[in-house]
Amino acid sequence: MGKAPRMLVRLGRMTRNPLFNGNRLKLGIFGYNGNGPQMTAAPERFVADWPRSRALATLAAELGFEAVVSFAVWRAPIDGDGRHLANREFEAFSWCAGIGAAVDGPAVIATFHAQLTSPAFVAKAAATIDHITGGRVALNIVAGSSRHAFGQFGRDIEDPATRYAHAEEFLDVLKRFWLEQDEFDFAGRFYRVRKGVSLPKPLQTPHPPIMNAGLSDRGRRFATRHADLVFTLLQDQEDSWAPQIAAYRDLARTEFRRDIQVWTHGYVVIGDTDADARAYLRSYAEDRADAAWVKAWVAELSEGMPSLRPEQLIVMRRNWAAGGGFELVGSAETMAHKLIALSAAGLSGFLLTALEPEKMLRRFAAEVLPRLEQAGLRLATQR
Repeated sequence: MGKAPRMLVRLGRMTRNPLFNGNRLKLGIFGYNGNGPQMTAAPERFVADWPRSRALATLAAELGFEAVVSFAVWRAPIDGDGRHLANREFEAFSWCAGIGAAVDGPAVIATFHAQLTSPAFVAKAAATIDHITGGRVALNIVAGSSRHAFGQFGRDIEDPATRYAHAEEFLDVLKRFWLEQDEFDFAGRFYRVRKGVSLPKPLQTPHPPIMNAGLSDRGRRFATRHADLVFTLLQDQEDSWAPQIAAYRDLARTEFRRDIQVWTHGYVVIGDTDADARAYLRSYAEDRADAAWVKAWVAELSEGMPSLRPEQLIVMRRNWAAGGGFELVGSAETMAHKLIALSAAGLSGFLLTALEPEKMLRRFAAEVLPRLEQAGLRLATQR
């Protein structure tokens, strides 16, 4: 007779999930269920396929990274060019399930728009991935910002107040699916549930971690109330980092009696010198920027916002062509210095992107990680 199947036991997420390990500065990779955030026509840019996705996640695991984070764009905001490379993207939940099954180590984080799915589906999908991975799933909830993505579902983008009310109700219902032991009914503004039930429950208790990027005042309140990992955008001015990070933590503690992690993301260009790195950045983010992609993306992000001055528009377009987020560009020494300073300012984690992510990760492992380990920010890993 064969052995009885081993039953996995539900445990607290602080025990199971690497997002809560002891490393002071956690690391991850972002956006490689698609072609990465870099909006460039450079021929060496990353193009998503399954073997390469799996190999990239495997490399991140070998380096001891805590997170592999998907994104959910659904389609680029470029009208009239359905074949554009920017539209190539694997669905986040399916991709995370595959990565989690194939690669042991990092948390896999599925990104989704609250308005484009249902709490019943997300509850079941996340629990499924949690069992596949042995308790390593997390969710990145997006309140919604892209009319092109919403158009694919026949939906209109909501105004900011409505979208956050929608996302609040989504999470209320989602948690009931995870936590309720008996059938439940729910009748709200956005959702109706009749005799709701979801089994199996996630392995992580009380439920998988929630991630959210909240930048506006309303967004910050939503994130600090609901998210375990809050994303923010940091500028290059070092004296602004600590106050900005502290503002999130203080709001979470004083208003909602919660402790949170604060993360950011950014593009990585490592050179032998700072000048070498900046020269390569200019070559792909300025000389070979995908102008149509950048223009369309910035135009959609800017809808409903005050008009940017010409010099602001130039900087914003260059930043998105480069990859968006924080600029982690320079020699390994410069890069380590910035990451050490970010950690000292209170940052919990950094998601890395790069034009050639495999090459970047290998060099990051050889030249930057040892400096972070020496500074006491991360435990040494065998590489």
